[in-house]
This record gives sequence, structure tokens and C-alpha cells, in this order.
Amino acid sequence: MNQQKIDQLAERILNETLSAMSCLNLYLGHRLNLFQSIVESGPISSAELSNKTKYSERYLREWLECMTVLGYIEHDSTTNKFSIPQEHAAVLCERDNSAYTVPFVYCIPSFASVVVDKLLEAFRSGKGVPYSAYGQDLIFAQGEGNRPMFVSDIGRWISSMPDVENKLKSQGGHVLEVGCGDGWASIALAQLFPLIKIDAIDADSSSIENASRNVQEAGLSDRISLHLTTIEKASIKEKYDLVMTFESVHDIAYPIKALQKMREILASRGTVLVGDVKMKDVLGEKNDFPGRFYYNFSVLLCLPQSMAYPDSEATGAAMTPSTFKYYAREGGFSKIDILPVKHFIWQFYRLEP
Repeated sequence: MNQQKIDQLAERILNETLSAMSCLNLYLGHRLNLFQSIVESGPISSAELSNKTKYSERYLREWLECMTVLGYIEHDSTTNKFSIPQEHAAVLCERDNSAYTVPFVYCIPSFASVVVDKLLEAFRSGKGVPYSAYGQDLIFAQGEGNRPMFVSDIGRWISSMPDVENKLKSQGGHVLEVGCGDGWASIALAQLFPLIKIDAIDADSSSIENASRNVQEAGLSDRISLHLTTIEKASIKEKYDLVMTFESVHDIAYPIKALQKMREILASRGTVLVGDVKMKDVLGEKNDFPGRFYYNFSVLLCLPQSMAYPDSEATGAAMTPSTFKYYAREGGFSKIDILPVKHFIWQFYRLEP
């Protein structure tokens, strides 16, 4: 046996254990609003942070030192105070910044609880795990984690289809979002194109509740209507100029039926915009970041929640381009274009009948 290979894997597992624990400490810091408290106060001691937050000084001191050792915050040994560099604050605190990725650590406690309570048994039984079992931490991770991207980038995605962009600008139109989650994509699109009206649907009641609150706070209740339903069962009489769906086709239990429905409700010269996983077709080439990222998501979330439906297609988050194109063709789309949109883990498709 190759001892070096043994040692490398042993070291890797220890490092990945360290990363998982670091995520839980980041979760504590964000969930308890500690990062924001430090940024607002400037350099602060553990005692001062305890006085500000009313949390235990001893726990705070240990957490602050942990965050310092891990390199997330800084410590001044002359004053014994802790601070967060401006660059790190962008990632940890600035909700509108495209670098604000800290919400994704909320996946870790959600996944851990599901693995222990549900997923072990699902492996034995072959049954699924409903999305609702993952709790509010996962909804927060997906909604808040993807929000900066929708707010910052959806205009760029639409501009990759100049004819669609021009129509939405000059004439408005009807838009449907499938799998809207917390509603941020619909909100961002409505703010960019004041003439459009949007229907947004999702099968998760908690997500629809969040979306309803977000739409209301954005002052867009007159232009965005929310519906608790799957696309296959949606009772829709409208014809849509644009149907958009982001990171959802691989999650849908019946993707061909879903795409068929999207095809049916398109207006004349309507378009479907899909943003979904950026995955290589060959397993041996999937060891890049998107491959490793989405296979983890697939085992822990995307496949189990899909298999909660009877006779599910059980696609999973490792959906390849060839699989997606097969679904799209079976759904009635003969024109399937990959759009020239650069994204590190998503591929964008334009579908037309």
C-alpha cells in the first residue's frame, strides 16, 4: 500500500471535519448577530460584547478567540479587543453584496439534523425526505444565500436575450417564476422592468409566506402574485411572455411534465429561461467545484426531497446537460440554446418551442 496516499486521505478528512465545525461556529456568529454587533461597535472586548448583546461573556470570549484563530476576525493584543476587517464584513454582514455568502452555512445544521433523523432510514427504505423536514435553516440558506445574486445579476441574465429584454422594457408583459422560494428573483425583475406583471409559484408553504412578506415590503404586491402549487398542478389561464426558473428543474419530481406545462402556457414567441446546475457529462470530469458542490447537495437534499413524490424521476443535483436537454425535448422544446452568461456553478438555457 501507498502510505503517502493513506496519510493524505487521513489529513483530508481531518481538514474537512475542521471545515464542518467552522461552519457551525460561523452559524452561531450569524444567528446570534455577533458579526453585525462587532462591525457596528468597532474594536470590542468580550466583556463589552457581552454587555452589548447580553450573552455569556465566557462563551463569547471562547467564540471570539476561535474566530480569530480561524482567521475570520482580528485581535489586537495591546487592547485585547476584536474587530472585523472591512473586506470580511462584506462577506459576513453586507446583505446586498454579491460576496455575502455566509447564509449558506445554515445548510450544515439543517443537513445534519436530517441525516440523523431521516436520511439514514431513507437509504434503507428507498423512500424520500420531504423538503419541509429540512426546516427554516435551509429555507434561510437558500433564500438569503441566493438573494445577492438575484439582486445584482438578474438584469445581466435577461440582457443575454436582447429581444426579451427589449420587449419587457418597452411593452412589459406577463412573467411566471417557477420555484420562486423567498421571491427575490421576481422582486428584482419587477424592479428592473416596471411594466411587467409576475406570477410566482412554489410548492413550499414556508417559502411562499416568506415571499409574500418580502413582496409586500418591496411595495410590489400589485405586480407580483404568489401561488402555493407545483407547476404541474398549477391552474393557469394566463399566457406568459417569459417563464423563468432557477435551480429547480433538477429538484422537480416530474421534470418532463413540468416543462410540458411551461411549454403550454407560453404566449406566442414566448421564452423559457432556465438557470440550473453547471455539470459535466462524464463522471470522471465532475471533480471540479460545481461537481463536488452539487453532488453533496444532491445526496443530502435534492435527491431525497424529489424521492418523496411517488414515481419521481429522481434527477438529483448532479443533472448533466444531456439529461436536461432530453427533458426539454420531451417537454416540447425544439430550440435549446446555452446562453453566454458566465457563472461559476450555473448554466443558463433559453428554451423555445
